[in-house]
Amino acid sequence: MSQFYWNEPSKGYAMSAEEFAAGTCQRPGPQPCPPSQPGCGCNPAPPPMPPTGCDCGGAIPGCPDGGCGQGPEYCQQMICCCRPAPGPNPQPPQVEEGCCCKQSFRAALSLLCDERISSLLDFDIAAFLTGTYAAGTVLTPITPPEEGAAAPAAVVPTVTPADNLGVPTGSFRRFAPCSCDLLDISAELYTAAGAAVGFTAAQVNLCELDAVVIQGAAATAEGDLTAEEVAARNFRCVRTLLAQRLSPVGAPCGQTACSCACDGRDCCCAAGLLSTLAQNNLSRRVSLTAGLLVLHNVQLLGTVGNVLVLANEANNRLYFVCVNSVQFIG
Repeated sequence: MSQFYWNEPSKGYAMSAEEFAAGTCQRPGPQPCPPSQPGCGCNPAPPPMPPTGCDCGGAIPGCPDGGCGQGPEYCQQMICCCRPAPGPNPQPPQVEEGCCCKQSFRAALSLLCDERISSLLDFDIAAFLTGTYAAGTVLTPITPPEEGAAAPAAVVPTVTPADNLGVPTGSFRRFAPCSCDLLDISAELYTAAGAAVGFTAAQVNLCELDAVVIQGAAATAEGDLTAEEVAARNFRCVRTLLAQRLSPVGAPCGQTACSCACDGRDCCCAAGLLSTLAQNNLSRRVSLTAGLLVLHNVQLLGTVGNVLVLANEANNRLYFVCVNSVQFIG
């Protein structure tokens, strides 16, 4: 299903939760760890008992599957470096920053450390967009509806979510281990006009990043469900699990939020943009542009700091978008 390798080139098999934790969440110095969670900077010789407050294993009793059809094995919480297990209702990360979405991107993407989420995504089908370049995809125009194809007046037409991206071909490998400013990637670089730059990008500057796109993993048929239906079910599970961890956007329903904190020197009104995206938007459907990215009628799941998390169920894609890069809202 999911084949992602955040620490080394592709090996051709799906990474286990233990391998993921061992490579992605390194900490300096040896850390004690029970036998069920080796690696991750831990001491290979396990102590007789785990340290106080360290739960590196054990399913959470009564863990619901959110209606996504996953078995009890997916109730296992993935613990990075023997940190205490999160509660059953984790709180969204609290991030405050200015125009650069660096901290927010790191906090938002770190939500994918949850093995229940990461196992249903394909990190070898990803794209990265800045204001001038697209890494891992070629931009394509969104095809408008055909003339004369309007639905009858009594029928409310449905608009299929869409983006202006070709098939993503990049890989999201890991957070750069020695820098808070970079992501390690592997993606062919293209201009806005679709011309190949001529080299493969190995890293991307988080402060220049407008958006990260990650594809849901392919699936195999299960019983009466086709492979496409299983993939769609799995993506619904990803959306549910992420929405539980994200902050709601804007003010509570029916309330107004008109504050725009600009200091006169550098206007980065993320709060105003976030409120605009949520006010009177009960459907949570959003159309926007952010740098080179164009999104049409996608679902807004929530936010982490200044990063929007959006989903496109038509092609099982997730988008992490810096709100300060948003230029137009439909």
